Amino acid sequence: MLPLTILISILGLGILAAAHEIGHYLVAVALKIKVYELSIFVGPSLFHWKRNGVEYHIRCIPFGAYVRFSDFEEEERDDDDPRAILNQPRWKRIMVSLAGPIMNIILGVIILSVLFSVSGFYTTKLDTIYDDTQIANTIAQEGDRIISVNGQRVYSEYDLALDLSDIAETETLRVKLKSAKTGKKYEVVLTPETKPIYMLGIVHYQNDVGQWEIIDVDPKQNDGNPLIEVGDIVLTIEGVSIDDPDIGNVIADSKGEALAVSLIRDGVSMELSVKTFEAQYVSPRGMYLQHGTGIPEALREAFVFPASMLRLTTYTISGAFEGKIEPYNVVSGPVGMVSAVSDVVELDEVETADKVETLVLIAGAISIGLAFTNLLPLPGLDGNAIVLLVIETIRGKRISKKTEYVINVIGFIVIVSLVIFALASDIIRLRS
Repeated sequence: MLPLTILISILGLGILAAAHEIGHYLVAVALKIKVYELSIFVGPSLFHWKRNGVEYHIRCIPFGAYVRFSDFEEEERDDDDPRAILNQPRWKRIMVSLAGPIMNIILGVIILSVLFSVSGFYTTKLDTIYDDTQIANTIAQEGDRIISVNGQRVYSEYDLALDLSDIAETETLRVKLKSAKTGKKYEVVLTPETKPIYMLGIVHYQNDVGQWEIIDVDPKQNDGNPLIEVGDIVLTIEGVSIDDPDIGNVIADSKGEALAVSLIRDGVSMELSVKTFEAQYVSPRGMYLQHGTGIPEALREAFVFPASMLRLTTYTISGAFEGKIEPYNVVSGPVGMVSAVSDVVELDEVETADKVETLVLIAGAISIGLAFTNLLPLPGLDGNAIVLLVIETIRGKRISKKTEYVINVIGFIVIVSLVIFALASDIIRLRS
């Protein structure tokens, strides 16, 4: 792992944590609550100044930040000072606790808005509707916006990808859309059509010179004895160039017979006789999405991104309980975050601009993820303070010291367990 990767990760997390604490600070000042100190980052102070009774520090370790609402030296001042946070109405204290997570969401939305405006994005509007697709058999029109799939709300392209990955391609879909022309919502049913088709059993991409470079081979190829290998470069099939529009028909019309395949393997040209096999062709859904344009649309996509993240988080957690997802893929700690950054930074074949785009997307997602994490009702997190204040508001009085102590002890055990689990999960992913 490169030192640059670690530096980028620590600095990025430090900035996101600082934004969180600045959120607490700004709302506290707006509500005229006493603030003793705002420190950006942690460790020894590099720069500091004092203004209006508040100490400001820029510290040397760019990992975290904090706001201090109490006087460490003379705690009785907090009891007597009407501006002290403990003497404030509960609604004000709830607002201060909410401010940190809200600031992280706002920062995430700003980051994503800029990213989408510069690099582009996909909307949830239908692009060109092609013949022989399932959606072509419905009343759906280009430009109509997808609202839900099988009752699941679609906020962004990520929701649609999640829905389609979790539903068998042979399953019927109920899709709710909003008409671009009338603004009215309507529902269509996508019914798959299947038919037998002959396949060569290869997955490929087209390289810079228009050749097929093989990235996967179906084990059913050639009666279970595949001859084509990953890394091969296919040039022609039955003498027909692979860039010929009719190449698909050459394979489909084979009827299971052997085809003459001309390819290059490790720099050596060779001819192979490869038998195709019969498979079931399922008509494509055809829900291709439009590229977004303009700042308003970019803002919309950025604003709905947190909802998509929350839905994905819920799906992941429920999937772990149902046994669909390995538990170690549910939680990620600092090591996992650094590893994710490392995977991007250390890719040699990816352009720098693409790396930056991915890193910015990760930063926006982590900022929003920090907001969700801080809203968990665990001691030390904003969610715990909010829950206790809500309970106090309903009861009309504070909870007992004993109850608060028990909650803190249980919460501490849960937090330590989660930290250990997150660290173990990160290590398992790194070794797998």
